[in-house]
Amino acid sequence: MFILYDIAFLIFAAAYLPYLLIRGKGREGFCSRFGFFPLALPQALKGKKTIWIHAVSVGEVLAVLNLIRVVRERLPEYTIVLSTVTSTGNQLAGSKLKDEAVVIYAPVDFSWVVRRYIKIIRPQMYICAETEIWPNLYSFLRAGRIPIVLINGRISDRAFAGYRKIPFVMTHILKCVRLFCMQSRLDADRIIRLGADRERVRVAGNLKFDDLSGTAALEKKDLGFKDKDQLFIAGSTHPGEEEIVVRVYQRLVIEFPDLRLVIAPRHAHRADEIVVLVNDNGLKPVKFSQLPGIGIDPNAVVVVDTIGHLRDLYGLADVVFVGKSLKVGGGQNMLEPLSLGKATVVGPMTQNFRDVIQIFAKTGALSQISNEDELFSTMRDLLSDPRRRNALGLSARQMIREHQGATARTVNWIVTTLQKQ
Repeated sequence: MFILYDIAFLIFAAAYLPYLLIRGKGREGFCSRFGFFPLALPQALKGKKTIWIHAVSVGEVLAVLNLIRVVRERLPEYTIVLSTVTSTGNQLAGSKLKDEAVVIYAPVDFSWVVRRYIKIIRPQMYICAETEIWPNLYSFLRAGRIPIVLINGRISDRAFAGYRKIPFVMTHILKCVRLFCMQSRLDADRIIRLGADRERVRVAGNLKFDDLSGTAALEKKDLGFKDKDQLFIAGSTHPGEEEIVVRVYQRLVIEFPDLRLVIAPRHAHRADEIVVLVNDNGLKPVKFSQLPGIGIDPNAVVVVDTIGHLRDLYGLADVVFVGKSLKVGGGQNMLEPLSLGKATVVGPMTQNFRDVIQIFAKTGALSQISNEDELFSTMRDLLSDPRRRNALGLSARQMIREHQGATARTVNWIVTTLQKQ
């Protein structure tokens, strides 16, 4: 089975690699993902008991930050190794967990590569955030009697439909997992229907509710804006959404002349193309990385070309739009602006955050719109009524407090599972 999977994965990788290289993705960490580690890594882990945690990209890294700190408090004798797939996730993890974890790139799922990773790391447990399933890695971890724990697990509509087409493969892989900590009852039911042992499945809640401090570190003057300015923050946007946001902003600024726009694309490398877009629409773009070193035109549109600042930017907002919800689909994390008491708007395609939408739709704190015109009218209503915005923010914060606790539950189950080894 390993040989057949290696061959299939090799064919896929050969076809997909040129695309990644052309797009500038996958270059960082390329050698280490094939098991060619820096010499310092084996030395750093030699003789230590380790827990290997995997978080594929920025969203997953943010979700596990608080959990890693709690695990280190409960299990101080263990060294945490955190692996990521994307370079942005790796950079964020390195900056946030500089003294708390050894940050590496995850292995490509070839049998000889994952064997080397396991030999170097020698984990006492492997913890995977959300639902990253790697057949070779899971099989070799199970063969080595290393417990696998899936945390903050979710199964999207698309993934569920795809997994159901390969029941034999899924049953084999899911048998490798010792414990499933799922975000919701729906996610738990789906993983059971895919072949997970019901006795190993728990509903823990969403970790993203817990790592929300409700504070931010920026002020409007840091961006060159005035205190009286109203800020429209468009966060985690994807291609096609920036055009919509700019058009909506141009309509809004006629009625709200003190309104300022900040666009933070989900992928910072797209900043240059957004600068061109803003300029082509007759506006004055300025990159976030250039602030406050240059003077800023009061009508400038700030384009965020860095990672790790979105939460602080949300803290300045009067209104927020969260992307990947009008185009592409799936949604991005809307809990950050909601935790800061911000009136938040998303598009119709938020299937990856179904439980969050259901929770906050009841309070009205999260507005879900269908198209560009509805985005304009909703933003217009919110900007016109600061009292309503404040009330919505208070209700959002209250709802978040009521749904916290997933980290504590998940860590308790992790510790219990580890102690049974």
